[in-house]
This record gives sequence, C-alpha cells and structure tokens, in this order.
Amino acid sequence: MGLLLLCLHAEAQSPIENLRKYNSFRERFNREFLYRTEDASVQGSYLPMESRQTASDGSVTAYWADGTWWLGHYVAMLATEQARLKLEGDSVAALRTLEDLRQALRAYDRLDAWAEPCWGGDSCTNGFYLRDDIPAEMAEVLGVGRILSDYAQHCGDSQSLSNGPSQDQAWASFMGLALVQALTDDTLLHAQSASVVRRLLKAMQYTDAKGNESWQVTNPVTGDVMQPSSDIQWLRYAHSRAFECLTGDSMVFGQAQSLVSRQTWSLIQQNFTLDRKGHYNWYGVMALSTVINEKGSDMSACTCDWLVGRSQELARLRPDLQQPMVFPHFPLISLLLYPQKPKSLPNASQYESILDAAPSGGAFRRYSDGAWDATPAPWNSLSLFCPWHLEEGNFNMLDYMLLYNLYRLVYAPEKPQSVVERAPVRVNVYPNPTSGRLWLEYSGESQVNVCRLYDLQGRLLKQIYLREKSTELDLTDYAPGCYLLQLSDGNSRMAVVKVMKNNH
Repeated sequence: MGLLLLCLHAEAQSPIENLRKYNSFRERFNREFLYRTEDASVQGSYLPMESRQTASDGSVTAYWADGTWWLGHYVAMLATEQARLKLEGDSVAALRTLEDLRQALRAYDRLDAWAEPCWGGDSCTNGFYLRDDIPAEMAEVLGVGRILSDYAQHCGDSQSLSNGPSQDQAWASFMGLALVQALTDDTLLHAQSASVVRRLLKAMQYTDAKGNESWQVTNPVTGDVMQPSSDIQWLRYAHSRAFECLTGDSMVFGQAQSLVSRQTWSLIQQNFTLDRKGHYNWYGVMALSTVINEKGSDMSACTCDWLVGRSQELARLRPDLQQPMVFPHFPLISLLLYPQKPKSLPNASQYESILDAAPSGGAFRRYSDGAWDATPAPWNSLSLFCPWHLEEGNFNMLDYMLLYNLYRLVYAPEKPQSVVERAPVRVNVYPNPTSGRLWLEYSGESQVNVCRLYDLQGRLLKQIYLREKSTELDLTDYAPGCYLLQLSDGNSRMAVVKVMKNNH
C-alpha cells in the first residue's frame, strides 16, 4: 500500500532524468552545502551542512548538527559514486570523486585533532573528536547570514557536554568506511579508513585508575562523562565486531566478546522494532548489522533479507513516517559489502519509484501563512536516513545521491543516455612516454572538440580546443609522472589516454 501511494506522487522517469537530478543535486551540494577547499586541514571544510533555512527577509541560516553523522553519509556517497563512475567508464570523474573522498577522510583527522582545545586542552589525535568545527565567522565565507552549529554554540565552554563523540555519530561513519574498503582499491584509503575506525572506537572506551574497563565517552580534558556506559554497553559486542570487520584486528575490551554481550546483541536484533519511537536506535541496530553482516537468530536467508524485513516492518509500524521502506539503503549496502543470495530483495522498480518521486529542486519543509508546506513523501523530511525529523529548511539530498548510486551498483540497469559511449574514436599519442612535447592524433566519425589534461587526483591541469584531428601538446613544465588525456565533444567523455612524462 505504501508503494502504491508513493507511485501516485510521481510519474515514472527515465534513467537519464534521474541522472540529471543526481548531477543537479551534486552540483548544488558542492555549492550550497559544503565548504570545499582542496585541503581538509582547513577549518570547517568537507563537513556537510544539514540544512539551509531562508527567512521571510531572504536571509539564510546555515545549520550544522550531528556533523560526523553526516560526514559518514558523505563518505558513503563518495565511495559509491566513484564505483558507479568506474562502472560507467568515466575514469576521470571517478578520480575526481576519489580525491574528494581522500579529503573527506582527512576531515576526521582535523575534527579529532582540534577537539581538546575547545575545552582548554592541547591538540592531539586520540579518538576524542568534534561533531563539527564550524565557527560563526564562516558565515561570510559561505555567503549566508548566520551559522548555527554545535561548535559555534559550545566551543570554549569548559562545562559543555555537547559537540563531542557519541556512538550514534560513529554508526554512520562505520557504514561509510565499510564502503570505502569494499568499493575502492586504494590501499592508502583503506589505511586511512581503518585508522578512523580505531579512533572512533577508542573514543567510546574508558579505563579508570584501577584498570576497570567500561564503554563510555569521557572528555580527556575535563574528565566529564559525555555519554554514559548505560547508553553504549548494550551494543558493545556489535561495536567490537565492527572494529574487527573494518580493521582486521581483534578487540577484547570491556567484555565486548563475552557470551552475555553476544546474547544481548542477538536479543536486541530480534526485538528492537518493539520500540516504535526508537528512531536512532533503529538506525544503530540496522547500521551495525549491515556492517558486521549479522542477523542474530532470525531465520532469514541472509542479512540482506533480514534488513529488508526490518525496513518494511518499521514502515508498517510507523505509517506516519510515510515511507515505503525505512532506511532503504541498508539492504543494498549489505549486498555490496558481502556476497549474498537474498530471497526478498525488492525489485528495481520499487527503488526507482523512490528516486522518481524526488523533487528536481530538492526536498524542503517551510512554514508560511500559518501552515506547513513540504515536498511529497517520502521526501517530506530532513532525510531518508532520519525520516522522523520534520524540520524546516532546504535539505542536502545526500540521501538521494547515496540511494541512486546504490541502485545503479546493485541493479545495474542500462547506462543512461548521457553516459552511453558515442561512435568509436581511435587515438594515437606519441612519443609516449615523453620528455616534453607530444603529438595527439584521433580518427573516427565523432567530432572531438576539447582535450583536457588531468593528474591522477582528477585535477584539471590544462584544456585546449581542437580545430584539427592532429595537434601538438607541450608537457615540458609538468612534473614527471602519469597524466590522463581526455577527449570530448564538449559535453561527453569520448576517450581517455594515459600519458607518461619522463624527467628528460
């Protein structure tokens, strides 16, 4: 019934229309919801904004909350995007996304290093991290009237218990980091992601002066408990398994692997949907189950089937959320992380219905003239990641972008028209390797208008417009190494050639 209602809100759209929406949301996200600097050590950079709220006078408030939770979803989106682009044969765009992914992972290092100074301590990387580091002064840089963030409100208050680590911040990060390891073949990225996992888990662990171990978040500067063991202990087995799955090392801290801990986790998996207001607890159980590939004692064929069942069950229990599936991305992530043969995976059309229903201008909720105005369900809330949040603002659409990438990777429908290869172009580059100058020649029926030179990080170094089918390129001023030449008709990639530059 939920799917039927959903389909009433949107006509079926072609693959190219959903790809256009994706590209529009991606460009909008980079422009309006992210501070991109090409250097993640810069304060506030590569940390997604949650929403933008526009007042009646036109002034904009940029809102950050649960920054590292959103960062985890951003990492997940980037990992799946680069995998999709590789699948579609767009190696240059995949490299650019990979560079964004490197910067996003470095943002964790920055948030870790600069947490203690907010409470008067010295900078260090020990797993105690900030949720966000967005100062009020960044409003001018971002072109908004005002910034609301945990950092702006709490940094410098030595008594504050806000803007520090918590287990719910880590759950989304585990998901994103797992996708980095599963979908990229870059060993440095794998090492980066494993390092982040180690520190995220370390932030939840505390050993007192007598050597007693407990799962809690303690401020290393003030000694204040920021999240008590009563909040974290119940998931300690799942957290320790996430550590093992994402680092390859074992964890025996605080009786995490005890029989009682394992049985507690199994009971939680069986019964967490009994809490109709569980919200983030629902998310935590399903996220951890996805990452560690466990379904408890449930009789489902595999973890993916168990996730589908729980997602549909939550949708039935909470019809007010107006979701055909609650957290529809988890079953697809499970399939990408672990080989499985699910029996109950929804068919592609059900995910297409969700994507089709997304408004081309992005999701929003606004209060005007004494009433709420919002985009239709299921895009009527802050995010598919947290559909209970009915807040005001224009939303970042990370949920659409991640779901689109997952849909493409799992169901692999035909390529959208804009990424279908044009007529073959034959390219000859010589001499290759080169010490400076080289000749580029191409032949074929297609018209090539533009040649672009990229480094292996996907940065555009040079662009020339071609008037002939043969032209000379000068790489004399570029450092030795490997570069990519992309030939294009001005809009679509048509051929990519690897070029080596020697010392002399």
